[in-house]
Formats: sequence, structure tokens, C-alpha cells
Amino acid sequence: MDTTKYLSLVDGGLGTFTVEFHTDTRPAAAHKARRLRKVVTAIVMTGASYANLRVNKGIETGPLPWGVWMDGAEPFVIQHKGNDYARLYCVDNGVRAIYTVDCEVVTRDEYNSYLTPSQVNAPRPNGGTITVKMSGIRLVGEPAFAH
Repeated sequence: MDTTKYLSLVDGGLGTFTVEFHTDTRPAAAHKARRLRKVVTAIVMTGASYANLRVNKGIETGPLPWGVWMDGAEPFVIQHKGNDYARLYCVDNGVRAIYTVDCEVVTRDEYNSYLTPSQVNAPRPNGGTITVKMSGIRLVGEPAFAH
């Protein structure tokens, strides 16, 4: 999604939205010919200050671990190495994923079997914070499912 369009959809304030995005994942070397994709629909908040999230109460959060805030778009968009990323905060129980291998829907366990152990055991984001590459965002709208 174009960053300007994304910013117009989130409208520059604190809000809750449904965001659909995809991530193409590099498989383990033994499965390098496979095409892995995860499509996620999540109910998220935008515009919140990371330092003010309940999970961070009393914790010094410091600066961004990578990238810089896009001029005029803090706390919505991070820029890094020529790419724009949406900074999102997942609502509890508000994330659904579909996993595909070579364009066929599979279970999470089957999808994970094509990954390296370090990919499968990657740490979960702190406080439900995720950073999504803008080019992978497909939809921004009203919350689509109850959480």
C-alpha cells in the first residue's frame, strides 16, 4: 500500500482498525524452491505511544531499535533502508493468520516445517507491537471480527 494512502486511512489519530497484510517468508535451505506466505488479518491500534502502552508501564523504552520516524508521520510510519513500515499495536486475541505453501493453504504446523528452528522460535513482539512493511499491507478498514 502506498504510504500516503495508508496515512489518509488511519487519519492521523489514535484509532482501532483491521489491517490485512502478507509476509513472504524465506524457507529453510532444504525447501528453497517453496514459496511461503503468511496472510494476517489483525485488529490493531495506531497512533499510540509505545512508551505509554500498559505493558511498558514503569519501563524505559528508549528510541526506536532501528529506522527513523517518517517526518510528519510519527508514531505511524518508520523508514528504514528505503522502505516504509507501519507501526501497529495488536489488540489482544485480535490476530488471525492463513498460511500458504506454493499458494496452497496449509496448517501452521506444516508451514513451520518449512522454516528453520530459529524462524519457528522467533521471539514474539513486546506488548503486541508489530512493524509491517507498507508494501505488504493490503487493506485498512473497520474492525472485521470480534476479539
